[in-house]
Amino acid sequence: SHSLQNMLGIATVTFLALLTTSGWASLCPDKDGMSDEVRKAFVDKHNEYRTLVARGQAKNKLGGNAPPAARMLKMSYDCAIEENMMDYAKECKFAHNSYKDRNYWGQNLYMTSARHINKTRAAENSVSAWFSELEHKGVPKENRRTMEVFNHGVGHYSQVVWQWSKKVGCAVVWCKDMTLVGCEYARAGNYLGSLIYEIGEPCKEDKDCNCDKCKCSREEALCIPPQ
Repeated sequence: SHSLQNMLGIATVTFLALLTTSGWASLCPDKDGMSDEVRKAFVDKHNEYRTLVARGQAKNKLGGNAPPAARMLKMSYDCAIEENMMDYAKECKFAHNSYKDRNYWGQNLYMTSARHINKTRAAENSVSAWFSELEHKGVPKENRRTMEVFNHGVGHYSQVVWQWSKKVGCAVVWCKDMTLVGCEYARAGNYLGSLIYEIGEPCKEDKDCNCDKCKCSREEALCIPPQ
């Protein structure tokens, strides 16, 4: 039985290792109605669009596609950011709070009059709506966040694909007369005068990422920053 125990011990260790490497380890504790399924929907949708842009396959209202991204970072989900977003979202106000109250993180908001909408669907719909500004309004090929671009109303899109925003945390709240969705980003995007992302062919190897300890994911056309 001793060897059986040993075997069982080994089995559980490898099983746990599998859990963490395949991404099934819990992202954050289940609270405030947020589950890992919803969190995964948020971060996966962001990365899906970041890949689309990086490959130069995202349709741009101002003609052709948005330029490809040389070093688009892959986003990961962050529980502390979620907590901050949730604290504010629970107030059920469809307006941004002050930069200071959100640690100077970026913020995208979305609302629908549909009440009690499935939260995973709300996650996907909101990120799609933010990203759709590219197709409905468009971004000039210089790809800079100028005042003109700001006034053009594509700030949600530019935050979704802001190259240097590598962490996201989100909240879905069923309010009395709407469903409110918000995501916050670190570091914040939408700096005036800055590029939305560096233009160029996506990475082929790690050194193309030009960022310390980043890994190139060729399949996703993204650079994966160290956690």
